[in-house]
Amino acid sequence: MIPQLPVPAGPLIVLAVLILLAVIIISWMPTHRTEPSPEALAYLGLKDETFDETSPDDVPHKRVWVIANPTKPNNLEAFKAQVNRICQAMTGNEAQWLETTVEDPGTGQAIEAIQHEPLVVLAAGGDGTVRAVAAGMAHSGYPMGIIPAGTGNLLARNLGLPLTLEGALEVAVLGETRRIDLAWLHAERVVVPSDLPAEGGLLRAANASMVRSLPAGLAEPRPDEYAYLVIAGVGFDGETMANTSSKMKEAVGWSAYVFSGMKSLAIERMKATVTIFYPPGSDDVKRVRKRFSPIPRRVTEKIVASQTIGHKNSPTQAIHTEENWQMSVLRARTVLFANCADLPFVKLAPDAVIDDGVLDVIAIDTKGGLVGWLSVAAKIISMGVGLPLGNARKGLGNIVFKQTHKARIDINRAYPVQVDGDAIGTSRTVIARTDPGALAVRVPSRSF
Repeated sequence: MIPQLPVPAGPLIVLAVLILLAVIIISWMPTHRTEPSPEALAYLGLKDETFDETSPDDVPHKRVWVIANPTKPNNLEAFKAQVNRICQAMTGNEAQWLETTVEDPGTGQAIEAIQHEPLVVLAAGGDGTVRAVAAGMAHSGYPMGIIPAGTGNLLARNLGLPLTLEGALEVAVLGETRRIDLAWLHAERVVVPSDLPAEGGLLRAANASMVRSLPAGLAEPRPDEYAYLVIAGVGFDGETMANTSSKMKEAVGWSAYVFSGMKSLAIERMKATVTIFYPPGSDDVKRVRKRFSPIPRRVTEKIVASQTIGHKNSPTQAIHTEENWQMSVLRARTVLFANCADLPFVKLAPDAVIDDGVLDVIAIDTKGGLVGWLSVAAKIISMGVGLPLGNARKGLGNIVFKQTHKARIDINRAYPVQVDGDAIGTSRTVIARTDPGALAVRVPSRSF
């Protein structure tokens, strides 16, 4: 019961690289139109596709705000000029611009844009820019659009957004607004700190609580929490992302993840406990839509007191269940926390939906070297083409699925952690949670 996975910039592209790479690259090649549709042009009152005429009078005072990563476009000024020209034609106004910085990759800028009552706020950059802007836009009441400009563009692909500038802007201005879930992750027992600022801390620095109202019972994120929209994880995927440099991605694109992933296949199997939390009184987490309750102290105490972590004779998998939570002892190469994870022809977790209010926890383990990884790849392919998966927990490559609002993993030693492709150091404890319906995002009409 879990999501479908975006493979290339995400963890599992490399698991099946020898079998899936060609299919993935072909299926991810831009297929969306490169110019606005005739219907859109008619709606805007344009005679042709040159975008030199003004738009209807329904939004003359609303402005499109763009939060841009200045390192992504090859020519930032030319990129701005093109966006301004299209926005002028669509809304009667050029876009307003804010640029990201190393210290704040988009969260504080989103809070600033909200204060101007925007028509829509666009994140122009890669997945890191998108998740940072999303953290600021969450619960704001204003829609967010995306101009994909990164290597992975995972959320854009999951939402079925055009990968061209003209198409992305058309959706941002004329598309439907859809509420999706936002996810948060923080690490404890950190060994190697992250070089990236946490969005939770950036929200506090920007006084986000002064410009937006959170639902009753929901507190502002912790200062050390990182926002993400697609998938986070610890283990193989974290090491793959940590070993993939920006220079390598610029030089060889998708292949950078393949090279790094191949090196990470031999990562040591982790000995861990994974704790799944359930809201009080819930027998079936998939039917529950309320937010998560605090972690009971007895759970923390049990994890600390566990004798199975790091024990040579610990079972491959054992389950301990008590009220409101379930703890599993397992061995794994990687544990993923997926908010969504769609990719053409590949389904890692068929039940994952970006607005279902739950995270899909995926534990993947392999034995037997490359043969184990190929076994996992075969199971992923089976799900992708709709074939019966059989017993995903048997064989040299095992996949275990869980759904929950909140999950915690405690590991025998520190492993690399990543959120939407950004490496955030190493730690022995990772806690992920979902924030249901937090983000209003523009999507193509009838895309859901």
